[in-house]
Amino acid sequence: MLLLAFLAIAIVYYLIQKDKIRKAEKRDIFKEKQEKNYNSFLKKQEKKMQKKLKKINDEYYERI
Repeated sequence: MLLLAFLAIAIVYYLIQKDKIRKAEKRDIFKEKQEKNYNSFLKKQEKKMQKKLKKINDEYYERI
């Protein structure tokens, strides 16, 4: 009877740990995806700013 209780506790503990690991992996995957999206957003914004600055710079030198 004691062995059966110990086995049941061990199985429950294993399932809880497995669930925690799975959640941590999902969180890591989500963070990586979020970081990738943020980096691509920053690159797009940087390109936009470069185009705007080039346009402003060109207009300035045309006036001179």
